[in-house]
Amino acid sequence: MGILPELVEERSVSLEEVLLSREARQERQRAWISRYEMAIVSLTIVVPGEFKDTRLSRQAFNMAWQALDALSLEKGWRTVAKEVFCLPTGPEGLMAIDLPAEDVKRASVELEQQSAAGRLWDIDVIGKNGILSRQALGLGPRRCLVCERDARICARERTHSLQALNQAMEALFL
Repeated sequence: MGILPELVEERSVSLEEVLLSREARQERQRAWISRYEMAIVSLTIVVPGEFKDTRLSRQAFNMAWQALDALSLEKGWRTVAKEVFCLPTGPEGLMAIDLPAEDVKRASVELEQQSAAGRLWDIDVIGKNGILSRQALGLGPRRCLVCERDARICARERTHSLQALNQAMEALFL
């Protein structure tokens, strides 16, 4: 059984809704940093296109959330709080972990790389100085689902069709 139900809204969302959702997520992150004063893990799913709350995005989220839980248990991390949000702009989750943010980020990147579906997981780790980037820790950029180039470049240039991206996403679950 997953964290989120499989029943999805599957409606298109506008760019404005995505931007407002991002602002709301950043505000939740700031509130959690202020409240817990420790590393905050923010989980979202990479979903191209206008449909963000889909069966596939929830499946990917559930896998990621369970993997983060298992990692936390395996490493003996003290997880102080957890919350999951079911939104039209896609599933999101927050965890407050009493550990240096750099340690959590390194382990999270390893986790993303160990699972084929990890290519869809966007695990941000926020410390007292903000979000830790992969590059700040000497790690390479996220790779494109289709061609393996830097995903930011392909997204900015719209290199691949939505159909090609969706096929690549679905192939991760076969």
